[in-house]
Amino acid sequence: MRDSCPVRAHDIWFAYRGEDWVLKGVSLEVPRGTFMAIMGPSGAGKSTLLRLLAGLLRPQRGSVQVLGHAAHNGRLPRPRARVGYIPQQLGLVRNVSALENVLMGALGRVRGLAPYLGLFPREEVARAMSLLEDLGIGHKARDKAFQLSGGERQRVAIARALMQQPEIVLADEFVSDLDLPRASEVLSTMRELGQAQGVTFVVNMHELPLVHDYADLVTVLRDGEVTFRGPARAVTWAELQEAPA
Repeated sequence: MRDSCPVRAHDIWFAYRGEDWVLKGVSLEVPRGTFMAIMGPSGAGKSTLLRLLAGLLRPQRGSVQVLGHAAHNGRLPRPRARVGYIPQQLGLVRNVSALENVLMGALGRVRGLAPYLGLFPREEVARAMSLLEDLGIGHKARDKAFQLSGGERQRVAIARALMQQPEIVLADEFVSDLDLPRASEVLSTMRELGQAQGVTFVVNMHELPLVHDYADLVTVLRDGEVTFRGPARAVTWAELQEAPA
């Protein structure tokens, strides 16, 4: 049976070596198929939380489970392949094409050395092109990543994540460099394509209007603690500025 909450964090505490606690007793449950926004001021611990969910960091206390497995367990490649991760700087390879960047999302399921030589099955290339076209940048498929605009790079990062055929997508403030209309367009397309695949989203966000428009649920962090959790439309600027008890 599939877990109704594919992302779970329980009482997690995390500190970088020699520093104070970044996260202090944070708990989180994300129901399957929902879009959860993580909000809070800079330094609240949002990016650290997302890295913990992605299995890139390990908490000193508490537990993080993704798709029923400990998120930091590097011996579980199959569950990890079902989690798409979009870092704040997008993680694109600058000197290869948009299409090749998207095809990297298929590496978890295409066997052998051929993909590492740039040789992918025809059906994977067709799927990658279809994603780029759905995101409105099919005509940019052969352009190098460094030749693309900010909004186009965001779309390539989304396509690469969806190319994994993920159950979960984690995204770290990846539209923060875009103006509000462009960010709204990118989020709208990502959510529409993700919903068609039944994807669960956890996205770090700053702009409250975008959270109201695209998120189902929101968790607010401040100084490493949860100060609000609930429906996205219930969060206000007051909750974002409220100090933890």
